[in-house]
Amino acid sequence: MTDIRSVTPSARWQETSANRKAEGPDPIESPEYYEGISVKRIIAYVIDFIICASLGLVGAVVASIAGIMSFGLLFGPLMAVLALIPILYHTFLIASPQSATYGMRFVGIRVYRLDGGQPEILQAFIQTAVFFFTAPPTSFLILIVSLFNTKRRCLHDMLAGTLVLNNVERN
Repeated sequence: MTDIRSVTPSARWQETSANRKAEGPDPIESPEYYEGISVKRIIAYVIDFIICASLGLVGAVVASIAGIMSFGLLFGPLMAVLALIPILYHTFLIASPQSATYGMRFVGIRVYRLDGGQPEILQAFIQTAVFFFTAPPTSFLILIVSLFNTKRRCLHDMLAGTLVLNNVERN
């Protein structure tokens, strides 16, 4: 039996014969990619939430000082920019060479394209934007979608064409 670390994730990706579209590793044949993924995603999100909240707090202090110094003219626009912190944080880190936010790196998961490659910036943005525009309004109930598919993909993963899997290369 080959060592799991010696086989790259993209080498284990399946391709359908009809349209040569990759689908990711099979959960039955490669369970190591999916073990505990739902819990790890929740823990990663909590860590990322704390990081974004901290960045937002620092940004709010800076925006308040700038707002006072500009007699209130910059306060509104700078506070609007603060709303971009989580979107920029997730988008650029998911599109980075590690393909994971700091929370994801901590728990040992990462984002893959369906063909096993690194997500592009547009895929990372779509995944992030769909998450932030669907999860809060539905009280995060939209995330239940992941419990009803074998690859534990959420709606934002499906629309962006990505998979979140254990980073078996790290282990």
